[in-house]
Amino acid sequence: MTKGRRATPARGLRSPVPSSKTGSKHPLDSQHIAAEIVAALADAVIVTGVDRRALMANRAAADLFGRPLEDLPGTPIDDLVAAGERALVAEHEQKAFRGEEQHYETKIVSGNGEERVVAVSTTGLVVEGELIGAVATLRDITDQKRAEETLTRSEARYRHLFESASDAIVTLDATGRFTTVNHASEIISGYRREELLGMFFAPLFPDDELPRALTHYQRALGGETGLFETAFYRKDGEVRTIQVTYSTPQLDEEVLCVIRDVTDQKMLQEQLIQSEKMSAIGQLVSGVAHELNNPLAGISAFAQLLLSAKRFPPDQRTAAEMIYAEARRASRIVQNLLTFARQHKPERSPTSVNQVLDDTLELRGYELRVRGIDVQRDYDDQAPETMADAHQLQQVFLNLITNAEQAMERAERDQQRLTVRTRQAGAVIRIEIEDTGPGIPPNLLERIFNPFFTTKPTGSGTGLGLSISLGIVREHEGRIWAENAPQGGARFVIELPVVTPRATGEFQSTPLAQPVTDRLHVLVVDDEASVRVALQRYLSGRGHEVETTASGREALARMREDAFDAVIIDMRMPDLSGEQLFGELKARDPSYADRVIFTTGQLVDDTVRSFLSSTGRPCVPKPFEFSAFDQVLPARRVS
Repeated sequence: MTKGRRATPARGLRSPVPSSKTGSKHPLDSQHIAAEIVAALADAVIVTGVDRRALMANRAAADLFGRPLEDLPGTPIDDLVAAGERALVAEHEQKAFRGEEQHYETKIVSGNGEERVVAVSTTGLVVEGELIGAVATLRDITDQKRAEETLTRSEARYRHLFESASDAIVTLDATGRFTTVNHASEIISGYRREELLGMFFAPLFPDDELPRALTHYQRALGGETGLFETAFYRKDGEVRTIQVTYSTPQLDEEVLCVIRDVTDQKMLQEQLIQSEKMSAIGQLVSGVAHELNNPLAGISAFAQLLLSAKRFPPDQRTAAEMIYAEARRASRIVQNLLTFARQHKPERSPTSVNQVLDDTLELRGYELRVRGIDVQRDYDDQAPETMADAHQLQQVFLNLITNAEQAMERAERDQQRLTVRTRQAGAVIRIEIEDTGPGIPPNLLERIFNPFFTTKPTGSGTGLGLSISLGIVREHEGRIWAENAPQGGARFVIELPVVTPRATGEFQSTPLAQPVTDRLHVLVVDDEASVRVALQRYLSGRGHEVETTASGREALARMREDAFDAVIIDMRMPDLSGEQLFGELKARDPSYADRVIFTTGQLVDDTVRSFLSSTGRPCVPKPFEFSAFDQVLPARRVS
């Protein structure tokens, strides 16, 4: 930079010529007036020479820089400017020297070291054609900049909150058109932001929901705040449930809405309600099924007595065989109901997949028949047992079979067929459940296991069945997938690993033993008359001396007076339960407890099973085969 001559503040200024119009005796001193004007300005003014040193400044400049006014002349500009800003200021000054007016912002340093932000306007100072330097006007905008930065940060923070909110936040004008939307609005609605802006909200609502939505919108425009729940259409046509909270930032001009998609939450609530209903139904079914076991035990027992009678007419044997077969069938159905309805803790035991499938088909047998669905069982009889939770597998199979029934109901075919197939493929058991329904659209095959996804009509399903099934199969370290069968219809495939059954301490219901041939003194304790009579007739026919009672307390009294070789006890009786009776016997005479045989229709009850397992005594489940008692009767007591 070249150095110029230092000039005094009055250099180049001429005294004004007296004006005849003023009538003043003394002419005005223009230089003095200009100096006073500059001195009185609220903005800082500083004049610099071409050597970039201060020539003069006003009082506002002294206050801004925090220095005495008389110390400013001769001070280098770089001493007044923040270190990081010196190059910028020098560049603008050079442009001013070339005659270019400059406007910019920079930072200056006050006498106490504080940095301040200033807005600068700089122009070149030329006197009589000679460049003297530059005149700069500075305005302190530190507080303004801080306020702007605070506002910017605040706006950025709220913009971030607005865009990152999981709920849709929208504003609508007085005509019901979207004026502002956030990112969540795009996700919930399926529309892009540019599609939503300017869109009228009414087409998003079903016809039956629109009047209510419009009513709430009018209330919002009137200044009310509120909350309502409604259905609406996504862009892809899917119906979702939303919760809308509204308020009014500007009365009669703008409505602010916070919208939450509560579809999944509603489904969970409905599922919870359904689960509670199913639990209550399960308890009811369990009670009813247990009560059915007693009459079924009587029917089965008397049918066996008729069939064992030597003089039973042959023409009536067919009828007795039919009664016996139907009683057994009813017994299996009741057993399956009890197994499925009970609150079951996951436990793995040696399981036959074929048997679980048969039990499940038995449960759905009536529905399948009345719907005209032909069931084809294509089992691999050589498939081994595997360690699995039979109850959880039954839940999976029941869900898949029920889905197949509903799918075939929607398909137009003269004959519907459900094929259940098992195969052993190396170290896995492959189960296929195939229907002749309409099949699954290819684009949905990957989505059908997602929670809450369903292809059924609204109200026909929660969309949780397949996702629960997926979880159960994965817990068994297996795989499940869906595909479309070549001849049409859907096919669900499950592959379970073959896990070698391990020996467990599980209670065995009817341990095998050599039939007893001694003539025994037997006491039968059961509150069901048909069971008592049937057992008395059968055991008496086998040569045993049999007494019966319907009361646990009476049984205790009889055993005080007489010694019995065997005591057959029902687990559930009105005055004294089988568990209580066994406890009394064990406390009185442990040898008597060793002669107890239990019978019950409650083997699926975890409490009952736990107790029976702890006693080590055999149990014959109802309905029973008489031969089971022959296997578990103890030897004759030694007198």
